[in-house]
Amino acid sequence: MKKIAVSCGILIILSCQQNTREVTQQKKEEPAQVTASKTAVTDDFGKQVKGHYSEEDDSWISEDPFYESANFGGSDYASIYRLTDNEDEPHLGLVDKKGRIAVSTKYSGLSIGFNDGLCEVTLEKKGMVNDKGQEILPPVYDWIDLAKDNLLIINKDGKSGFADRTGKVLIQPKYQGASYAGDGLFFYMKEPQRWGLRNLKDEIIVEPEFTSTSAFINGKTVLQKDGGDEYIIYSSGKVVKK
Repeated sequence: MKKIAVSCGILIILSCQQNTREVTQQKKEEPAQVTASKTAVTDDFGKQVKGHYSEEDDSWISEDPFYESANFGGSDYASIYRLTDNEDEPHLGLVDKKGRIAVSTKYSGLSIGFNDGLCEVTLEKKGMVNDKGQEILPPVYDWIDLAKDNLLIINKDGKSGFADRTGKVLIQPKYQGASYAGDGLFFYMKEPQRWGLRNLKDEIIVEPEFTSTSAFINGKTVLQKDGGDEYIIYSSGKVVKK
């Protein structure tokens, strides 16, 4: 009788385990619940990762089942990985030394820390996130560079334009070459390698006749035309031969 009772107990336990596995699989297969779960995890800006900071290792030692530990290497921020069953799912973000998520863990690459409050992120293409966790530029650009006067140079499909630090696109990426000159003006290139000057309303200030660019110093710069003659270019649009 004891043997029969033990056997029945084992059968009951195995039956419960089988039912549990089936419920878990059904939940995974239900699209609405999977989507909700991913949203809750990847939009994790500001989340506190369980654990503690080790000054000796300069690391956040994670005690959180959803995050790996992170090493700062002398920086104020470190890259941190969110643990996921799907390794192909982007799961990289930033954490500070208090264990707070500073950039959501939904990217495949990023810069370590913030430059003037901005962090470049990668999700196949480049984008920008600010220190408030907002994605001000979506990851659709080939590259993004910081410029003076709170501007960003954006490049998409080999063409350049400009955006401000809020993510507002001021000049669509449509120029073969573009560089910020200062005083609210930028040099744009017209083939074959001739540079002119425009303002941020995209109005022509100086026709594209010059072979190079140079930023304004005290409202002026010196450029050359084909043949080597030098000209003083003023930010007012005035051009004077030297």
